[in-house]
Amino acid sequence: MFQKTITRSNIWVSLLALIVALPMFVVASSWLIPISDLWLHFAQTLLPDLVISTLILLTGVAIGVSILGSVLAYLVVMVEFPGRRWLEWALFLPFAVPAYVMAFVYLGVFDYSGYAQVIIRELTGLPGFDIRSGHWAIILTFVLVFYPYVYMMARASFKCQKIQMIEAGKMLGANPFRVFFRISMPLARPAVAAGVLVTLMETLADFGVVSLFNYSTFTTAIYSAWGDFRSIEVAAQLASLLVLVAFFLIYFEKKARGKAKYYSAEVTDIKPYEAKGVTGWLVFLFVFSVFMLAFAMPILQIIVWSFSVFEEEWGFKYIDYFSSTVTLTLSAAILTVIVAAVLALPRDRVKNSKSVQILIRLSTLGYALPGSVMAVGLLYLVQNISNVSLHFGGSSINHILFGSIALLLFAYVSRFIAIAYNSANASSDQIKPVYGHSAKLLGASRFRLVKDVCLPMMAPGILAGGLLVAVDVMKELPATYLLRPFGWDTLAVRVYELSAEGLFERASVPALIMVMFGALLMFIFHRLDSNKI
Repeated sequence: MFQKTITRSNIWVSLLALIVALPMFVVASSWLIPISDLWLHFAQTLLPDLVISTLILLTGVAIGVSILGSVLAYLVVMVEFPGRRWLEWALFLPFAVPAYVMAFVYLGVFDYSGYAQVIIRELTGLPGFDIRSGHWAIILTFVLVFYPYVYMMARASFKCQKIQMIEAGKMLGANPFRVFFRISMPLARPAVAAGVLVTLMETLADFGVVSLFNYSTFTTAIYSAWGDFRSIEVAAQLASLLVLVAFFLIYFEKKARGKAKYYSAEVTDIKPYEAKGVTGWLVFLFVFSVFMLAFAMPILQIIVWSFSVFEEEWGFKYIDYFSSTVTLTLSAAILTVIVAAVLALPRDRVKNSKSVQILIRLSTLGYALPGSVMAVGLLYLVQNISNVSLHFGGSSINHILFGSIALLLFAYVSRFIAIAYNSANASSDQIKPVYGHSAKLLGASRFRLVKDVCLPMMAPGILAGGLLVAVDVMKELPATYLLRPFGWDTLAVRVYELSAEGLFERASVPALIMVMFGALLMFIFHRLDSNKI
């Protein structure tokens, strides 16, 4: 009986995993239809430029974050300098700021009419520059926003490296630069590669930053195909190309990382180097400058702008924006952790367990895909169902599901299930198989085992995953912008719409609320993690 219950649960889990992965399958199926004239137009006129601009953006961001993140991690782990302790954690703070918020702050400050350029022109007499032209400004913005991914992973790797190897290098006369390039960085290569992969995924997924900078990527083209030309088929075909790019990046990272483990499991706080005097303060100035550019300056600017338009912009309308954001955030987080908990529940090794695990891993690939891909996949699915229904004399369901909360929540679950699943699965791994065998011998049902043993032990991981999902949902823009119900504006949508019109001061109000809400969620996560609840 117990074994039959396990088998049925695997069937239901497999079905759930397939449903979560459905948007990816739907997007891939878009090539089954005949190629339209609009697609030929896109392919001939836009596609070459999209490929080139996307490759330039990814290459520039990859180089930038790998250098900046690795250097910062090496300095705070290996070098003792003034202010190191608080800067080590301060460098994580850009996580709390959405990329499009950072973008509109830089545009507002460094645009031709921004006060930074005005001051530079008055002091130097030099002509101004267009921050939106070329690639350098948008690449620099992405680097400052996403370097924490590489910094976080490289920092963990450097902390785990054996201090004896570095000391041996010093004894052989190697200077700090030689030790960095010949010992520390090769050992940290897997961690840096993983951080760069996440960064590139986030860059591909971005819609707000590239739109504000008027930079053409696959994400903007997908929105144009659907929003401007009302062609969900072309949007799906463009999205499928982005899926291929994402899968290629995943494969490349795994090949680069391999199976090697290049570091010790022992963490040490010993600093091999100490920067004193002028050198120490120069190191401090460099690290502090990154912190200022990536977090402190944008936040201070948002606060100043918010209070400058306090009477004009602040009002009861923000209660609606905030309530919409909180409703979507909490609903998506709860649904996602429920699905993740079901997928992560420990199961006996029955015949189809391997296939079940493959399907589960497939369902978690959504995080590697932009929100726009998820949105287009669901829109394309609904339209195909409507077409089939109309063909057999039924009615269309477009008016029911297009612009519905249900479709938007589905996109959130498919997009962020990986975060919740990885967290819940880490807790699930602590549940020993002996618990299931004991329950079987005692005659306890599968439901009893899950309710009284599995879920309580998985609770910390489930809660942590839910908080991380909530932070990501709050910042998510492409899926929300494409799928939200009419008139259902969130803080993220409000920020984008105001900043797209150049109303940076007014956009700072919802941006400040978002940052405060995100900081609150991260504070709760930190407290729970510290207390091991």
